[in-house]
Amino acid sequence: MENNSKKLITFITEQEGKDIEAILTDEIVGTVGFSFMSYITSSKIHIQSGRITASEPITGKYFCLPVNGIKQIYDESNGPYDLALTIEYNNGYSIFIQIFES
Repeated sequence: MENNSKKLITFITEQEGKDIEAILTDEIVGTVGFSFMSYITSSKIHIQSGRITASEPITGKYFCLPVNGIKQIYDESNGPYDLALTIEYNNGYSIFIQIFES
């Protein structure tokens, strides 16, 4: 569990200054759940107790990623210019993170 937290912190910290898209979905089988997408340009990354915050300094937009309760992290990258992760949490939520060069 702790290893997944370190992996997520390392990955996101390395993406500072890039555009980050995060899509939150629930994985309730057999029902229609919800999803939410946030797009941050020229991200600033902040590591806080229990979470990572990616913010957009000019507009004040942000999203937070919990670093606790991570069940699994899947590398969805397809080469050095197509970086992506899916983070699956113990509570059934998943977050798909995709990185874009500014």
